Amino acid sequence: MRRITRHITRDSGRGRAGQWLTRVMDSAVTLESHPYAFSVVGEFELEDIRARFVMRHVLYYFVDESARVVTIVDVVHTARETERERYERG
Repeated sequence: MRRITRHITRDSGRGRAGQWLTRVMDSAVTLESHPYAFSVVGEFELEDIRARFVMRHVLYYFVDESARVVTIVDVVHTARETERERYERG
């Protein structure tokens, strides 16, 4: 997320980067109370990976039911298909 925030800062300024980061963080926090609200899109390291779209990015995450924890494994721009293929079924 730091890399993305720096990129947005360079391209669009601090204000826009701050808005993006706030939206992503707010979206991540909602996963705590609604972890199954988003569809399973694939599997990564034996975990069902779910995807939540936020602006032009996708938050890939899995739910560890036994530990009651949501882990975000990556945040990827929607245009980066090769990175998205890591998590999504073909």
